[in-house]
Amino acid sequence: MSGPIVSVCASCGWRGFPRRLWCPLCGGERLGEEEVRAGLVEDETVLHRAAGRTLGGEVPLGTVLLDGGGRAVARLAGAMAGDRVVVTLTDGALVARRED
Repeated sequence: MSGPIVSVCASCGWRGFPRRLWCPLCGGERLGEEEVRAGLVEDETVLHRAAGRTLGGEVPLGTVLLDGGGRAVARLAGAMAGDRVVVTLTDGALVARRED
């Protein structure tokens, strides 16, 4: 299973998901790409509603500190704050599952 692709700024080292056209930190346009497979859930919350659509229940979300640096918001699948997770891209969304 492959992990999601993050942007990596050649100028300042910023890393993040989703991919960017320029760096949100320094404005640099020289962005590379790198695959990320794991990280650590820093915090968590629950999404109860979304503008313009029905969620079909609560959606657990968390901020994941990606291995190698950078952060991303991901759906949590059986994971919570403090857990090491494997990150995958599922139907266009970043999903974090607890490492076994």
